[in-house]
Amino acid sequence: MHQPEEKGLIRKRWRGRVPVALVFPNVYHVGMSNLGFRLVYHFLNSFEEIVCERFFLAEGPLRSLESQRPLGDFPFVLFSVSFESDFVNVVKILTQGGIEPQRVQREGGPKILAGGIASWLNPDPLTPFVDGFLLGEIEALGLPLVEALCGERRWEEIPGFLPADYPLFFDDQGLVQEIPLRVKRVIAEELKRPPFSDLLTPETEFSETYLLEVGRGCGRGCRFCAAGMLYRPPRPWPEEILRQALERIPPKSKVGLVGLEFSAQETIEHLAEALLRKDCLLTFSSLRADCLTPSFVKLLSRQRTATIAPEAGTERLRKVINKGLSEEEILRAAELLASAGVRVLKLYFMIGLPTETEEDLEGIVRLVKKIKHTVDKVTKPKGHVLELRLSVASFVPKPHTPFQWAPFAGVQTLKKRLRWLQKKIGRIPNTKLTTDLPKWAYLQALLARGDRRLKTLLLALAQGASLRQALVKLPLNPDFLVQRQREPDEVFPWEVVNLGIKREFLWQEWENSQKARSSPGCLLGQCRRCGVCR
Repeated sequence: MHQPEEKGLIRKRWRGRVPVALVFPNVYHVGMSNLGFRLVYHFLNSFEEIVCERFFLAEGPLRSLESQRPLGDFPFVLFSVSFESDFVNVVKILTQGGIEPQRVQREGGPKILAGGIASWLNPDPLTPFVDGFLLGEIEALGLPLVEALCGERRWEEIPGFLPADYPLFFDDQGLVQEIPLRVKRVIAEELKRPPFSDLLTPETEFSETYLLEVGRGCGRGCRFCAAGMLYRPPRPWPEEILRQALERIPPKSKVGLVGLEFSAQETIEHLAEALLRKDCLLTFSSLRADCLTPSFVKLLSRQRTATIAPEAGTERLRKVINKGLSEEEILRAAELLASAGVRVLKLYFMIGLPTETEEDLEGIVRLVKKIKHTVDKVTKPKGHVLELRLSVASFVPKPHTPFQWAPFAGVQTLKKRLRWLQKKIGRIPNTKLTTDLPKWAYLQALLARGDRRLKTLLLALAQGASLRQALVKLPLNPDFLVQRQREPDEVFPWEVVNLGIKREFLWQEWENSQKARSSPGCLLGQCRRCGVCR
């Protein structure tokens, strides 16, 4: 790949240090838009005895960005896997780097490890290809990980380490019989340094932007959201540690605040006001519609694009997914953002959600029309029109969520619903619609809740086979994993990962969803519903 323009990258001499290849199995633009990947890079390089260099998916020779060395020169290869679809790229990158992708056929060579939230969700599809998994946040893995890299500690002694050679047995129906072990995922309960990245590049979603994480996780309890379960309990970071990062940000910089979902509104406003006093340009991730206030939107005066996520078109379906947003709150948020001068409002929806009906699809169109009418009343008197950009994704049931028992809606069903939406949304002025491809959502659903029997599929896709060709090579019917509603007591391969969340809690939430019954979100330290807070 070409050498990107970067400020703040870290280059070290190799002599006397342990080289670690940090690999994001996707292109540079996607990888460097990921704050978690950047935090791992900063953390490992903060140790004098480690030299950590980055790799990304690219055409041509596979070389590290920092020293242009090949992957095989590194004794440790650490994949940071954020998306199930990137399982294929793990295999592809190993092959491209001259490393035998299948673990049982490797002789010597680097130790291959995988971390990142996709491996926490369900590591089993990757077990044929890696040597072990790091099930935890980098701040929690911490010094024990560095000691293992330096040969001062056995890997099995690292909290959150899962060896990839654990056994898994299936019965005659193809169901998992039992889970032989459970490894607890480890998280950071407090931080010693701000979760901050000052590595700047124009070639990411956050072009030339300092990234600061203000909190980790979300306790609002959306039933479709894997991150909301993986990062429990939610941890808004203390304002005093966040202010340490502000001191490192030069005036007139562009700053992205990440992880707003469960942070105190007062803290966010204090940080934003401090940055605006330094004449910084603020950007935010998706905004929670029911938390916007007139004082907060004043901080968006220089931001031309904002995002809110209704997820579903009707209040009934939002109760099914436990989104907890009323139509009035969504319209009020749109009005406030239009008043703040936002010129483009992005709206996120999903189709194929459990219990979805035609009425729910029609509800998306009705809600978009109401949003359009609301913002037009604000912007047209000012002489401009706010553009709406809808992003509609096919719902994929995820492990460790209440919807882990739900079936995937099916490719043909989703195609039909998307065609109907495209026709209806196309008639709304100044409104654009983008959608995913249901066949790739099907693949994501297969990888998300599959297991090691997907090895032949991953190998075929990595070698350039089409999805249809790769599915033929599977030793089982993929619909068995994708489109079947799971039984209440079925054993899941991903339960090898222990998040501390009670299975009974997830099942109760699944039953609540079937009755369109809302549930309260996290009351930190005040309840024992999910089991994480003890």
